[in-house]
Amino acid sequence: MIKSLLTKLRTFKAGMEMLPPLVGDIHRAATESRIARLLSNPRYADPRSLARHRHKVFSQFGQDGMIAEIFRRIGVGQKRFVEIGTAPLENNTGFLLFQGWSGLWMDAALPAESDLPAELRAVIAGGKLCCDRSFLTRDNVASLLAGHGFGEDVDFLGVDLDYNTFHLFGACLPSSPRVIAVEYNGQLPSDLDWVAPYIEDAVWDMTLAYGASLKALENKATEAGYSLVGCELSGSDAFFVRNDLLGDLFHPPFTAEHHWEPLRVGLDGATGHPPAYPRIPKNAG
Repeated sequence: MIKSLLTKLRTFKAGMEMLPPLVGDIHRAATESRIARLLSNPRYADPRSLARHRHKVFSQFGQDGMIAEIFRRIGVGQKRFVEIGTAPLENNTGFLLFQGWSGLWMDAALPAESDLPAELRAVIAGGKLCCDRSFLTRDNVASLLAGHGFGEDVDFLGVDLDYNTFHLFGACLPSSPRVIAVEYNGQLPSDLDWVAPYIEDAVWDMTLAYGASLKALENKATEAGYSLVGCELSGSDAFFVRNDLLGDLFHPPFTAEHHWEPLRVGLDGATGHPPAYPRIPKNAG
């Protein structure tokens, strides 16, 4: 009887061990099916649409692939980026760094350099990445960019500071980056022009009242000579390209009403292996 009970327990344990990967497989299949259904909409049929190029490497959703496609169309330039509001292993520029770009990360919440992954510390030591942990405001961000040598000739700018994102976005526009990705408030409708009032020390309280609507960002970018060329399917980030680079490469009209995506929380689950930066041989350089 005891042997029979032990056998049943072992069988039960083996079955329980199979549950997590099985649940993971079901979740991935459901996620892929949902994304496929969304992309079957005729609005994405134009070959200039960015949505079909979404791909996740370091980004929270499919931003990595969409950014790569934008630069495939317009050229990579000098391969220089700035990301305002970032984390070491989930961001919109880690994949650029992975491919040999250089840049600047700006976020007061960035871990101390000693707490960063060893591979990332090596990238910093090699001069490919600089980190600024200042508390950013609309009044200091431009001077900080210039102080790090990124006041101009920037190919990609990412801005995601939750509450004050719009105001930092506006303060960075004079630096004329070629491409910008900026977080928008996807719970707000496409035709609403709304911005959270500027409060210098405000942080997001996890409510609806943060950032700015896509329409507000479109209007601000238009004034500065940019066009809205697409949004991440998750309703998180909007992509703007400087007008002198547009040509016929992107899907018009360049309006919030055309490109808006609603907020889709949890659209992408974890996929593949954990993100990491390439190891640098000790004798390199």
